[in-house]
Amino acid sequence: MSERETFIVRHTNPRWREVAERAIAALRLWAERGEVEVRLSELTRTLDQNAAMWPALTDFAKQVPWPHTVAGHWVIDLMSKESWKAVLTAAFEQQTETAQGLSGGSVMVGASTSKYGKRKMADFLTFVRAEGNERGVVWSEKARDTFDEYIDSRKAA
Repeated sequence: MSERETFIVRHTNPRWREVAERAIAALRLWAERGEVEVRLSELTRTLDQNAAMWPALTDFAKQVPWPHTVAGHWVIDLMSKESWKAVLTAAFEQQTETAQGLSGGSVMVGASTSKYGKRKMADFLTFVRAEGNERGVVWSEKARDTFDEYIDSRKAA
């Protein structure tokens, strides 16, 4: 017997109950050997969902000036899409934690979209769209397409 078994139960699978029954049967076998840890979790966000956020972040980077430091001096200017990801993720998580950078300045710490489940990632994309709309971002066709595909996917997640 391996050290781990994974069962993925999809509500879209008409035989999902059979998968759940196999998981319970495996649990019984494992429990006969000793203590067992059982975890239930949502599937993590997909690589496609991750890729979907970048067109929107690119639109932010090209259109929205924001206060930040460059070489230790405050400026109000455009930022990189990676910087926007950090700012928007921290805002979505309602986090304001920072750490001092190794060479001075501040670094946002905390949230990471790589730990998001599918539904939370869809919620994050909804948040990004709302923030962009509020700031007058004109969405590229690619961003609009990904919003349509992945925000609506919350209903199917």
